[in-house]
Amino acid sequence: MRRFMIILAAIALLLPVCSQADEGMWMVHHFEKDIYPQMVKKGFKLKSNEIYNEQTGDALANAIVSLDFGCTGSMISKNGLLITNHHCAYGDIHALSTNENNYLEEGFWAMSSKDEKPIKGKKVQFLRKVLDVTDEVSAIKDSLAKQGFTGMMMRRTYRIIETRYSKNTDYMVSCASMWNGVKYYMFFYEEFSDIRLVGAPPASIGAFGGETDNWGWPQHKGDFALYRVYTGPDGKPAEYSPENIPMQPKRTLSISAKGVKPNDYSMIMGYPGRTNRYASSFEIREKENITNPIIVTARRSKLDVWKKHMDNDPKIRLLYADKYFTISNYADYAKWENICLRRYDVADIRAEEEKYMKEKHGELFSQMEKAYTMNKEHVRNKTWYKEVFNSPSEWLTNARRVLSVLRDMNKQNIAAIDKNHPIMKKYLASLKRDFQSFDLETERELFGKQLNLFVNNIDPKYCSDTMISWINKFNKDGKAIADYIYNNSFLSTVEEAEEYFSTPRTAEEIANDPLNKYLQACSILNFNKEAEGFEKKCGYCPNKSTSRYARALYESREERGIPQYPNANSTMRFTFGTVGGIKPADGIEYHYQTTINGYTEKEDPNNYEFNVNDKMKALIASKDWGRWGEKGQLYVNFLTDNDITGGNSGSPVINGKGEIIGLAFDGNRESMSGDVYFHEKYFKTVCVDIRFVLWVIEKYGHAGHLIDEMDIKFK
Repeated sequence: MRRFMIILAAIALLLPVCSQADEGMWMVHHFEKDIYPQMVKKGFKLKSNEIYNEQTGDALANAIVSLDFGCTGSMISKNGLLITNHHCAYGDIHALSTNENNYLEEGFWAMSSKDEKPIKGKKVQFLRKVLDVTDEVSAIKDSLAKQGFTGMMMRRTYRIIETRYSKNTDYMVSCASMWNGVKYYMFFYEEFSDIRLVGAPPASIGAFGGETDNWGWPQHKGDFALYRVYTGPDGKPAEYSPENIPMQPKRTLSISAKGVKPNDYSMIMGYPGRTNRYASSFEIREKENITNPIIVTARRSKLDVWKKHMDNDPKIRLLYADKYFTISNYADYAKWENICLRRYDVADIRAEEEKYMKEKHGELFSQMEKAYTMNKEHVRNKTWYKEVFNSPSEWLTNARRVLSVLRDMNKQNIAAIDKNHPIMKKYLASLKRDFQSFDLETERELFGKQLNLFVNNIDPKYCSDTMISWINKFNKDGKAIADYIYNNSFLSTVEEAEEYFSTPRTAEEIANDPLNKYLQACSILNFNKEAEGFEKKCGYCPNKSTSRYARALYESREERGIPQYPNANSTMRFTFGTVGGIKPADGIEYHYQTTINGYTEKEDPNNYEFNVNDKMKALIASKDWGRWGEKGQLYVNFLTDNDITGGNSGSPVINGKGEIIGLAFDGNRESMSGDVYFHEKYFKTVCVDIRFVLWVIEKYGHAGHLIDEMDIKFK
C-alpha cells in the first residue's frame, strides 16, 4: 500500500501546475500563460501587466523592495515609508539598543523626522528592468573555454557580463541563472542607502512566542517594523545626509482594513532567497539522513548554552539576542524539514519521477549513485567540521585574527614583535573592542560543548597530530581539551594578551600557543582535496555537478508539457493563493485566524518568550480596538496557502485589488520541506494581519501620524 501511495504522489507531481494547489514562485517579468487565468479565477482583479511593467511606474513591482536581498519590504506612503517584518529589522534594532535605551525590549517610535534613526550600511533595492542575456552568457562561456579557462567559469562569466552592462547604467546590475543555466537574466536595481528606522514594537509584541511558536500555529506575533527611504534633494539615491529628503516612490501600496475571510485571494510578492526544488533523490536522502540531524544537534547545543546565560542576565541577553534569534530559526527549520521529508516520502517521490529520466540520462544516474555512496562519510565529517569546529564561539572567532599577525610578520620579515609594534597595537585594540561583544564565561562553556561534539564525531584522519594527541591525552573529553587550551593560551583574556606581548615574541612562539595549534588542527583544504578525488573516480562531484541533474530534470518536465518556475535565487517573484485554515494531522483542525486573546492565554511571566508587559495588558483589557477591530474582536495573524521561503519575510500579502492585507513572516511546520518539495495540502504561510499592525502603531506606539501617511481602504 505504501508503495502504491508513493506512485500516486509521484503521478500527482507530474500533473500540470493548475492541479496543484498554489505551488510556484513565478518570475514577475515572465510567467506561464496559463497562470494568469488561474489567478483571476481565485479573485485577482488587476491586469497581468499591472504586476510588472517597465514602461509604466505604477505596476505593483515598483512598490516592492529587497532589503539587501535578505528580506522584503513594501512602500506604503508617498513619503518613503517602508514596512517589513520585525525580525527583518531585529539586527538593526539590536544594534541601536543599549542598556539605557533598549529598543528591543521597549520598542521604538519616531515622533518626528528628526527622531528617525539612520541605519549604517542598510540598503534597499528596487527592480527597474530585466533583460534576457542567455545568448551573451553562452558566448562568454564559449570564449572562456576556448581560452583554456576551467575553474570558476561562472564567476568569471558573471563578472564579465555585469561589468559590460554596468558601464552604461546608473543602476546596480546582477546576472542570475534560471533553471540551472537554461536561461540567464540581467536584473537592474535602483539602490538607496539612506535608510532610517521609524518604528518597531517591543520584542514582546514583534516576536511574541519566540522560538517556542516558531514555525507553529496558532501564532500571535506583531511581526512588523517601519523604515523610511531617503534620497538626495534631487530625488536620486544618496548616502546619508541631514539634507536628504524622504523618497517619493513610483508606486505605493494601499492598505485594506476590511479584513480577511476563507478563500479570499492572496498574493505575495518579494525576494525569496533560495530553494532547491530540482534536487535529486540522492541529495534529498543526504539531507534527511546526514546533514540535517547534525545541524539540529550542533545548533541546539549552542542555543542551550546561550539561553542558560541569557536567562540569568539581561545584559547577556542583549549581547546574544540577535545571534540567538538567527541560529534558532534554522535549527528548528532543519528539525521540521526532516519530519516533513519523511512524512511526505519526498525522496521516494523524486526517485519515482527520475524513472522518466534514466533512459536518456542513464550514465548520469550511474555516476551519481556511485558518487553519493562514496561521499557519505565525507559529507558527515565535513558537516561536523562546519558546524562545530570552524567557528564554535565568538571568543574563538575573534582570537582567530592572531593568524593575521603571523602572516604580517612573515611578509615583513619581522623576527619578534611586542605590544608597542604598530601591528600589535592594531591587533590589541581590535581584540579589546571585540571582547566587548560577548560574555567570556558563556563563550568558554560553548567552546567546550562544541569541541566535545567535534572530537566525538570527526574522523581523526582530518585532524592534525596535535589534535589527535589531545584527543588521546584527554580521552575524547572535548571540555577538558577546551579547558586546557583556554588555561594555557595568551588569548584567554585581553589582559593576558597584553601581558604576554609586554616582551617581544617570535612567530614560532606565537604559533605554538595552544589556541593557534587548535585553529590549525583541521582544515577545509583536507575536505576539498578529498572531494576532488571522488570527482576523478566517479565522473561526478555532488558539490559541483548538481546543475547537470537539474537541467536534465527541467528538460524531462519540459518534454511532458509541465509548466515550471525556476528555483528561488533572491530575484523578485510572486506566488498566489487563498486565505484558509488547515487540518495538519488526524483529529486536528486549525482556524485560519488568531485573535489578541492569545496574548492573555499564553502569557507566562516566567518565560521571556511569552512576556506581556503592563502596557499591553492594559490595552487588551480596555478592548479598545478602534477602527481596526471586527465585531468586537481584534485579529492578529492569519493563514494563506502561498508558496514562500526565506527572503519572503516582510513581503506584503496582497488582495485581489492589489492592497495590503498583511505581511508574510513564517511558514507552518508542515511546510518545512519547502526547500525541495511543495505539498499542496499542508503548506501554509503565516501572516500578521495589517489591522493588528495599525492598532499597535496607533494604540501602543501613539504614532498615529504614521497612519496618516497611508492610503487605507475600509471597503
